[in-house]
Amino acid sequence: MSQTPLDQNEQQDSSDQLKGGLGVLGLLRRLLPYFSGEWLRMVGILSLVAIHAFMGRGIVMLFGYTIDHGILAKNQSIIMIAAAIYLALELAQLGTLVAINSWFARVGNRVLHRLREHLVRHVQSLPASYFDRVASGKIVTRLTSDPVSLTELFQQGLLSVISNVVTMLTITVAMLAISPRMTFFTLLVAPPMSYAAFLLSEKILRAQREAKRKVSLINAYVAESVTGMRVIQLFDQAEPQRQKFEDLSAEYRQDMLRSVRLYALFYPSVGLFTAVTVGVALWIGGELTGAGAITTGAMVAFILHVKDFGDPLRNILERYQIFQNSVSSGERLFALIEESAETAPENTEHLPRPLRGELRFDRVSFRYRDELPLALDDVSFTVPAGKTLAVIGRTGSGKSTLISLLQRFRDPCGGQIFLDDIDLSRIPREEVRRVVGVVQQDVFLFRGSLAENIGLGDPQVTRERIEWAAREAGLSRLIEMRPGGLETHVEEKGANLSLGERQLVAFARILAFDPEILVLDEATANVDSETELVLQAAARRARQGRTAIVIAHRLSTLADADLALALSHGRMALWGSPDVVLPQAHAHVPTSTSKNSDAPVR
Repeated sequence: MSQTPLDQNEQQDSSDQLKGGLGVLGLLRRLLPYFSGEWLRMVGILSLVAIHAFMGRGIVMLFGYTIDHGILAKNQSIIMIAAAIYLALELAQLGTLVAINSWFARVGNRVLHRLREHLVRHVQSLPASYFDRVASGKIVTRLTSDPVSLTELFQQGLLSVISNVVTMLTITVAMLAISPRMTFFTLLVAPPMSYAAFLLSEKILRAQREAKRKVSLINAYVAESVTGMRVIQLFDQAEPQRQKFEDLSAEYRQDMLRSVRLYALFYPSVGLFTAVTVGVALWIGGELTGAGAITTGAMVAFILHVKDFGDPLRNILERYQIFQNSVSSGERLFALIEESAETAPENTEHLPRPLRGELRFDRVSFRYRDELPLALDDVSFTVPAGKTLAVIGRTGSGKSTLISLLQRFRDPCGGQIFLDDIDLSRIPREEVRRVVGVVQQDVFLFRGSLAENIGLGDPQVTRERIEWAAREAGLSRLIEMRPGGLETHVEEKGANLSLGERQLVAFARILAFDPEILVLDEATANVDSETELVLQAAARRARQGRTAIVIAHRLSTLADADLALALSHGRMALWGSPDVVLPQAHAHVPTSTSKNSDAPVR
């Protein structure tokens, strides 16, 4: 089957797996830090598991004793006492089982809660380059589907395996207490069975890894397709896109079927193990009973122990696939955790309060990857506090890169950026982003109310400030038109608002958070002239008293700037007064568009 572009990209990105793999023991070892504060409860749980297992062996030994001293001796009182003890042991087993399951469920939920919190905090700390490299659908899979697999590990797998391992140990002890010779010959088949299970486990793990990789591909593809559904429908590409999905789905199905076929081989081996061990026990036990070495009741108890040995083994193997799913999910989660977060500066400096807002680029250069050309090359300029800089340039000239460096989503590979004469690289990223506010062309709005989208749930942004910011940004008309006012429901990505209304919400957001540095990145592009006037008025109010950088194609948007910078192929083409720079830049616009004074400077 031919590879899809997504499949090829996935092969290039090795972030889904840990180097060298993880394994079951490795997964449990990596989860240990999340058990902090739970060790006393775990000791209690393991103690109850051992008590539960020994009570189960006590019931079997009770049967053997009752046969020898009650049934064969025809002692009715012993039979009645044994029946009462049996009932008490069964009730005690039920009680310990309820306690074990409830305690372990609480421990597992707390552990996974810590893991999920750590994952979300870590994803929020990752650099922008990670999100450029990894598809959003894959990240969603790691934060949603993969933790669910670990939930299954705690709810169905780990406790069951621990309980059944303890049960197998207690059965072995009970069998040895009856007859070491019978135990030796009966369990002689255990080593080859264990070796066969180990070989199959490795194959199943590889199949599960591949299946998880395909699920990640499918999620990434579906997320991208849903986001781009209008383009798919517009260009009538539904059928080709559906075919790509079917190809990915078919590959995933093949990997899952392979793992299921391998897993199915376990059941015949368990049945064979039980049949052989019971047969050996009957053979050896018959000889020992005939020779008087053990009693009839002891032989019956031994055979019951042997049959009980198969049940926990079968349970462990039935949970095996859960373990494999959890291992492959765990590998993906811990591979995400091992991604390098944004580094904090070694010699931290903090911005002065109040901040003046002087901005200086000193011979700044940057490239996105070593093999790519410089996106910015030796750029130097100064924006005095409270002044506005207009930045123009063709697509790919470095405008967006300049803003990305200013927000410290990326750091220069050469030169320095200064804010009030403090090197930006020595200021914590969170502090930089609090003082640098950006209004983008493509505004992202969350599902919720207008007020929630302005204040973003920050407790420091009061309701009064949200209302003031909405008025200052020119949202009064929108608020009056909507029956809910500021509580008007906003659909995902602001789908029920116009482009201009979304931009006004973005201006209100900036005013509410009151950053000292303001960046308007094509904030008035792609709107009609009337809406542009409203947005320009909101932009002027937002820029008052702030250092501002305005990126725009329309020269009317840049007319009241104090300084102007024209970029070309990452280098400074023009710098100085807008009265000088903007006309020269405008002169380079193609003749077909130069008749309009607002023609875009690309």
